[in-house]
Formats: sequence, structure tokens, C-alpha cells
Amino acid sequence: MTKEQWDGLREVRKRVADGEIRVSVSDKGGEFVILPRSLDREITELHLNDTSVYSHSTEKAFLNQCHKLNALWVSIGKIAKLDRMLIRRLKLDTPSCPVFYSLIKTHKLSNGGEKSANASDYKIRPIISCVGGPTDRISWFLNKIVGQLLRYVPAHLPNTNEFLDRLRSCRLQENCVVESFDVTALYTNVNNNEALQAVSEMLDEHETEIVTFGLSKVHIMALIKECLNCNIFKWSGHYFSQKRGLAMGQRLAPVLAICFMSRVERPVLARMPIVYCRYIDDCCVITSTQQELDVLFDILNRQAQHIRFTREVPHEGWLPYLNTQIKISGGRYHVKWYRKNSSKNILLHAKSAHPEAVKRAVVRNMYRTATGVCTGEVEREESRKLACEIANLNGYGTQYRRSGLKACSLRNREGVLHLRLPFISDKVSAEIRQCIARADLANDVVLVNIPTDNIKRHLIRNRLYDRACSTINCAVCPFGRDGDCTQRGTVYQLQCSACDQTYIGEKGRMLGIRVKEHLAGKRRGSLLTPLGKHRVEGHQGNDFDIKCKILAYENEIGARKILEALHIRERNPELNNRNECIAITGEFLPFIPYCGL
Repeated sequence: MTKEQWDGLREVRKRVADGEIRVSVSDKGGEFVILPRSLDREITELHLNDTSVYSHSTEKAFLNQCHKLNALWVSIGKIAKLDRMLIRRLKLDTPSCPVFYSLIKTHKLSNGGEKSANASDYKIRPIISCVGGPTDRISWFLNKIVGQLLRYVPAHLPNTNEFLDRLRSCRLQENCVVESFDVTALYTNVNNNEALQAVSEMLDEHETEIVTFGLSKVHIMALIKECLNCNIFKWSGHYFSQKRGLAMGQRLAPVLAICFMSRVERPVLARMPIVYCRYIDDCCVITSTQQELDVLFDILNRQAQHIRFTREVPHEGWLPYLNTQIKISGGRYHVKWYRKNSSKNILLHAKSAHPEAVKRAVVRNMYRTATGVCTGEVEREESRKLACEIANLNGYGTQYRRSGLKACSLRNREGVLHLRLPFISDKVSAEIRQCIARADLANDVVLVNIPTDNIKRHLIRNRLYDRACSTINCAVCPFGRDGDCTQRGTVYQLQCSACDQTYIGEKGRMLGIRVKEHLAGKRRGSLLTPLGKHRVEGHQGNDFDIKCKILAYENEIGARKILEALHIRERNPELNNRNECIAITGEFLPFIPYCGL
């Protein structure tokens, strides 16, 4: 980045921090969307005022839901004789409340609409982030089970290749017609009871053919239902519940939506169209006559109370579907690569701080996809030209395109150690590989470059309105930023207000919970805890206040322990016992000056 670009980035970050703007990405285009914070609030409030979908709730109701789900999970886990460690790991004792955020549908703005100050002019995709929420881990486990049912949904498409396989296997007639049907707001309009019924019926039929990890059908259905009942989320300090449909952001939502749609489309499949297939909410239908196609469209729109379909017809003979365009004429089909008009064709830019091999792979995969879906040389050449234009837009010249088409040699990497290091430059990476080779470890160690944070990671905050401290007499937030006590994956420092002696620790859990444990040890005067021991030995049993400061953020436990040990060695805190420094070996010591400690 140039100096001017860095200055611009700092200015945007400052405006975000000052509460002037919110930065997000668009729903489908991938470009950045910058809105005044006041307008963003109006847009969200307008959406949440839909009482047919949302209602107000309370923190107490959220905590009751968490307790009920955890109790059910532990009970079922013990009955099914699941591993105790698994039961404990999937149960979150201190979950974060899911939060609401939205993505602007820029492709649905009218001409000049991007400058509108009217909240009603903006269409959004509502998302409820359940990361760290009460259902996060349990729904991950359930998804491993019910996700296996998707292969038994007749119309379900897992990817574009499956769609092309269905086209190859069908028998097209001379005058057959094709259209695509799209479900309007599928997730919000799913009938949860019917979705559960669909899953139940599929489990009855296929329970013996899937891996259930010891859970019975009754147990699976009870857990899924309880996960759906955990429907409370937070926005700007207020609690809401979603009364209707599935929340986009809930891990189980895609599988349940697909199973629900399998019930909706049964009458259509019974009429045996030439082709009927569906990717989530996007259907491709081929019939022998236009009249039959119209009948199918009418049938689908009469199957559920809130489910409504829209239809798209071919334009100049070509119909967009997924990332392809298809044309049917004379009983034959033609396919070429397609990019939606809403897509801004943003790839990893040629000037980005990533290894050259990664950039070549991006270009190579794009060309491979563009040419691989095509049925003829004319379509292939047209698709190749489109890929070339996209590569040029992202800074890739001829040398990238030529090298991008070369096949890369893959060696067997099973049983090797992955050395994960931040990417600095290709030159530095090459020197590290030479060091590995000189140490005769080339067959045992593989360098994995970890890219630095991109602009999106620097600017976008989905929990922008819910980073707030609700802890009485908080020992964390007054000495940092509001909401620091809710952060996870931190290296932190505790400081005694009476004598300024310090303790450094790390934790993956919520920092506020860990600090409360420290304070409990201090209150008991426990010699097994750093603050309790300090109270007894350093202050003769007298109480003292503490200050907490976050030193670093790191989600990877190994990297976090190394950071903790480096901070301890550099700052020499009086209350640590130095056992943490075992995480450092002599190889890391020369790099301490470069760690910004």
C-alpha cells in the first residue's frame, strides 16, 4: 500500500472508532459499503420492527434458554454414553448472546439509490451471528448427523458439477423449455414445524444408513428443536427473539431449509419433469411444454403459507443458473461460464501481500472453472475471455495468466510437520525453505505462510453495536475499551493498585469470566492462585483493587501461550511463577525485539 492509501485507511478506521460510520461488505457483490451510523441504525430498526418475524425479549429469557439447552444436552449425552470430554466441550457455560447485523443488497438499489438517506430504500440480508452462542457447538455436532441426510433429497444440488451431471443424464426433447424458480426470503419463511417433520421422516427412512454417534432419533429431534428454541439475539443492547423461520447464521439453518423444501417440491417431482433440481432456494426446471412449466410454478406457490417463488426466463436463449448459463435448442443443451451482474468480480489482487503461489492458484482455478463448465469450443473461448477480463481488473498481467494455467506438482504431505509462520515476502519464505533444506528436513517440514490481516479484517466489525460492558465494578473495561471484558482469546495483565506488582496470563474464554475467577481466589486468600497468594504474602491479608489490561489477541492456543511467555520474559511480572516460559524455546528468543512487546 502507498502512503496515501495508509492515510486513507487510518482515516476510515478513525471514523469507525468515533462512531461516524459503519463499514460492511455488500450482500452479493463483495464490495465495501460505508453508511453513516445514524442511517445504518434506522435501516436495522425498520427491519426489526416487523412484528410478524421479531418480538422483544430479555436477558433473563436468554439465560433460561441457555440453561435449558445445556441441561438437555448433558442429559442426552449421558444417556447415549457419549464421551465425557465431548459433552463438556460442546456445552458452553458462559455463551455470548448471538448478535444481529445486516448486509446491504446493493444490487437491488435503484439508479442513484446508493446516495439515498431514506432507510426504506435499502434492502438488507439479516444475519444473526451465533458464534460463541449457546447453540454454536451443539448445532455443529447435530449438523454432522443431519447433514448426511442431504444425499437422500432427490432435487438437492451440492455443487455445479452435480447440476452438469444431471443435464448430461437427461433426455431433452425437441421443443422443451427451461426456467429458473427462486424462493423469496427462504430462511425467514420456513415453517419450523414442517422442517422438523421433514427431518423426522427422513430419519425414519435412513437412520440405519447414517452415522448418529450413538444418538437415537428421539434424541436428535429433541436437540434440534431445543436449538431452534434458542432464538434470542441482541442488537444495540436490546434483546429480541425471532418468532418465524430460521436465522441465517444458525448452523442448522441450511440443512433444515433444504429438508423443508423437499416437502414443498414433492408434488412437482410426482409429475416427473425432464429436470427439476435445486441449490438451496434456486431451482432449475425443464419441461416438455410451457403449459407444464406454468402448472409446476403454480403448484409450488400453493404448498406453504409464506413460501413464494419468482421465475426467470431465458434472455436471448440463455438462462443464468448458479455460475453457469444454459441454452436449450433442438433437443441439445449448451453451457458457458457466468458471472452475475451484481458480482464485482473481486479476486485476491495481484498486489496483495500473499505468496505468488497463492495468486497463481487463484488465477489458475478461475480459468479452470471458466473452461471446465463449458460444452463447446465457442462457449469455452467466450468464458476464457471473460476470465481474462476479470484477471485484468484485479491486476493480473499476461505472465500470471500463463503461469496460472500450469499444473502444480503435489507431493504427499501426510505425516509432515506444518511450520506456520506469518508471510513477509516470497524472498523471506524462500530463505526459510532453504534453511529447512539445509537442516535435512525438507521431507519432514512444510512451510505454511499465514497472510496478514486484510482490509476487511481491519475495518469490519459485525458486533459494532453490542460491544458493551454490563459487569458491575468491572476491572477490565475502565482501563481499556468498553466491552473488553467480553473478549476471548487474550493475553492479559493484572496490576495490583496498591503496589503496582503485575501478573500476566492467557485465556481462550471470555476475559471477564477469567478475571472473576482471579478475584474469587483473592477473596478466599487461596495460596494456589496468584492474587490470593499476593494478598496473603504481600499485603498481610489486606484487600486491594486490580487493573486489567489486554496485551494481545490470539485465538490459536499454541500461539497465545507463546505470546504469553514472551510478554512474561520481556516484562518480568512479579506475581508469575515463570512456568509459562516453558512455552518458549531458545529458537524464539532472538525474535523478541520484532514482536512489538
